[in-house]
Amino acid sequence: MSTLKEAMATLIEVFHKYAGGDELLNKAELKVLLEREFGDMLVLVGNLKDPRVADGIFRRMDLDGSGSVDFAEFVTMVAEFTAAINNMHCR
Repeated sequence: MSTLKEAMATLIEVFHKYAGGDELLNKAELKVLLEREFGDMLVLVGNLKDPRVADGIFRRMDLDGSGSVDFAEFVTMVAEFTAAINNMHCR
């Protein structure tokens, strides 16, 4: 499998690992995913222990205002975060 296909499969796997049976991420599930998968990189966006930071991230990711984050919204966030990291490395 190509590197890009592996990356896509990993995104799918990670999303479903944390999403509930409804295949959506609620605020608590998203917080756990961010803490476990991004770890110390989260310093760039703030302290997740601060409810305002966690709420802000959730609101930004919940593009359709449904109160949950679906796979497309999750992938959008990962792409934005990846682009931001790339920009930091290119400076």
